[in-house]
Amino acid sequence: MAIESESFLVPRRRGLAVGIGVGLALAALASHLGRLAESPIVSAVPALANFGPGKLGELRAIQLDASGQLPANIDSVGRQALAAAPLAYEPFFAVAAGGFRGQTDVGSARDAALLREALRRNARSREARVFLLRFDVGNNRLAEAIDQIAVLNRLTSAGTTVLMQRVGAAIRTEKQVDEALVALSPHPELFEPFLRGFASVAKPAPLAIRMVARLPRTGLANPLVRELAMKELVNAQAFTEARAIWGTSIAPGLLVHSPDFADRSAPPPFNWELKINDTGAAERDPSGGIELDYYGRNPGPLLTQLMTLAPGAYQTSLAYRSLGGTPGALGLRLACVGMPEPLFEQPLAGKIGVDQVLKVSFTVPAQGCRGQFLSLGGRIQESRDSQQALIRRLDVVAGAAR
Repeated sequence: MAIESESFLVPRRRGLAVGIGVGLALAALASHLGRLAESPIVSAVPALANFGPGKLGELRAIQLDASGQLPANIDSVGRQALAAAPLAYEPFFAVAAGGFRGQTDVGSARDAALLREALRRNARSREARVFLLRFDVGNNRLAEAIDQIAVLNRLTSAGTTVLMQRVGAAIRTEKQVDEALVALSPHPELFEPFLRGFASVAKPAPLAIRMVARLPRTGLANPLVRELAMKELVNAQAFTEARAIWGTSIAPGLLVHSPDFADRSAPPPFNWELKINDTGAAERDPSGGIELDYYGRNPGPLLTQLMTLAPGAYQTSLAYRSLGGTPGALGLRLACVGMPEPLFEQPLAGKIGVDQVLKVSFTVPAQGCRGQFLSLGGRIQESRDSQQALIRRLDVVAGAAR
């Protein structure tokens, strides 16, 4: 069926009670639907497809008009085609398509029934599934919409990632969280794009916590899903819950996980996260430790770990060697999660090629600092100097400096 457009999939109302604006995402999917066997080109080259009875061939060759609308006679053509080919699915799709003629139409219950009959006859009809998905979205049928996306994902993965991200982004209430997770449970492959979409729009902390708490084990078994879940909990400052998902224990007597950077298996944020971006690069040195290369143009963190220090006095100890550039362009920083100003920030000074130990005393306040990011990265400086350094060990101990 040659019905292709960038606009025919926009829902009439902000359905699913959350305003899932999937129109653009569905349009992206539409561009990936059948390109040859279901394209109008076959009407000009009959050898490319078997059209069967004339009306069915006419139906298969229908195109949208210049304004992106279905032709007015599609209903009658569909009925005539059904009389000529009673086992075909296209007539049912064609008659139902009349309910989606307008760019903002989502069809009726009758149209949906016709689409289901079309799918009963041809379960692989992507265009019928896309229209049925549009009906589900427009009529607050979240579970059914997710089921359709899951099937489309198996038929053609193109576009389904964007669809699930749009669904996740639109979640607004606890009821919608619960409904979405029940619908997603049989489709663990969709959890990752759903959570990426959920995270793309700021959500209230209780909603994010509920989302992660109710994720099934099949979803959390995926390391990428687990990472996204931990980030949501960290953003919600639910650090205890995030550590539970992290699932790794810190060695007795230590406050920093793997202060010598030896643990390469435990994931961030409670283990070290090494970044490579416009700021610079953090890479493991073959002889041990982390080599930092700050380019000097865009200040920011290159090596980070999330900590959950209790209120009180502490001291951090950093063993490093400046390898090149301008000493002091890199800095050691500790900041409370969600707070713009750090508890401290100290430059990595000292002569190039000489081993250094930087000790900094600090106090975690009693309020507003249940989580802290310990980081090394480029500092803000007018001169935009670069620096390279080898970090041997970074640790934190309780108690004031002696």
